[in-house]
Amino acid sequence: MPAPATRGFVPVTDGQLYFERTGSGPAIVLIHSAFLDSRMWDPQFGAYATDHTVVRYDVRGQGQSRGDRSNASHAEDLAAVLNYLNLPTAFVLGNSNGARIAADFAAGLPDRVRGLILVAGGPSDLEPTGEEKARFMDSFPDGEGKLVEALRAGRKAEAVEKILDLWAPNVPPADRDRLRQITLDNYDPFAEFVLSDRPTSRPPSYAVASFLRQGRIPILALTGAHDNPAEGMMVSRFAAETPSARHVELADGDHTASLSARTEFDALVLDFVRRIERGMPWPPPVR
Repeated sequence: MPAPATRGFVPVTDGQLYFERTGSGPAIVLIHSAFLDSRMWDPQFGAYATDHTVVRYDVRGQGQSRGDRSNASHAEDLAAVLNYLNLPTAFVLGNSNGARIAADFAAGLPDRVRGLILVAGGPSDLEPTGEEKARFMDSFPDGEGKLVEALRAGRKAEAVEKILDLWAPNVPPADRDRLRQITLDNYDPFAEFVLSDRPTSRPPSYAVASFLRQGRIPILALTGAHDNPAEGMMVSRFAAETPSARHVELADGDHTASLSARTEFDALVLDFVRRIERGMPWPPPVR
């Protein structure tokens, strides 16, 4: 059993970031989705700590973290967390907006990333193709469009259920109840993230997708079959363009695949980490 978690706050410019750390060994950092906080990783936090140091934290402005987001760099915030915890390198795992943060960090500080796990998201500067945009718009009127309407009208309960219908449709009922509460706790920053006319963070000053396509960093890209099809199309295309990447679609997964397809998700993540630790080829040879 890993030692009890330590928790605290990392000081950053104009704020502080809440973190939890457990286990020992090579580090794995978990970065949550935009509508949740670090509690989304409850199933993975202890499970991964058998052989690893596991860190999860609340992104600036969410969960227990505080600070103005408008001119802040989430990648710089992640660097601050690793520096504070004296972790020179880590495997970085991000979900959705967390995947964008992870990719941005990896492109800016590649020597600090042993491997990158991108779940339901990719680089912040990855542009969709015309076909991907069209596929997204096919579902927009009854999907994200209805969510935006509810957010703008301040219909909180309706908006929260729409969020869960869109991004967690395949999670077990008990997990849906837990996600509902976490979503409610993060409702205001998420509404700002979706509706704000001003930037909710400072974008990287460097190219992200094109750097990662060079293949310097091993990448595992995961999507769920129950997520918006456009998301899977973009992530799959990016992985196909990146020699060091492998894409897997989880049959039971949705946008929160760590919960909806937990067994397969955890097996894929830990297999990836162990392969990289042992110096095995990545992606694995095709048999």
